[in-house]
Amino acid sequence: MKIEHEHEQHETLQIDVFYPDHAPRAESALFRKTKHHLIAVLDTPCWVCGSKDQREVHHFHAEWADANGIDFDKMRAMHPAFDWSTYKEPSDFIDSEYNMLVLCAKHHRGKNHGIHMLPYPIFVMQRNQRADFVFSPDEVKA
Repeated sequence: MKIEHEHEQHETLQIDVFYPDHAPRAESALFRKTKHHLIAVLDTPCWVCGSKDQREVHHFHAEWADANGIDFDKMRAMHPAFDWSTYKEPSDFIDSEYNMLVLCAKHHRGKNHGIHMLPYPIFVMQRNQRADFVFSPDEVKA
């Protein structure tokens, strides 16, 4: 289907990276507290679309699976706004509100939309798109 004044770019990405060894993922008490505060208390909408449906939190600056490979001195330099006086272990930064982005399920893990599925410059376009712009084939109205 041709959409007027737009062109489709179809890509297949193959990613080959290593993760540092780590224990199986388990939600920390701080992560549960952070998620509850951002969603239930502050009622933060999806950063992309503003929806309050199926909200999840995304580790933004650092993913938990990478914790054992992160140089936290570099993180301190990159993120001076974080309260480093509270830092005792990686989860203090990784599971903090500072490191979270509230997203709806579509913009967190969804095909053609989720931050886990798209390169960041393409992902962030969804936040900035015009109302009449069609971002992906699943948004084409018949």
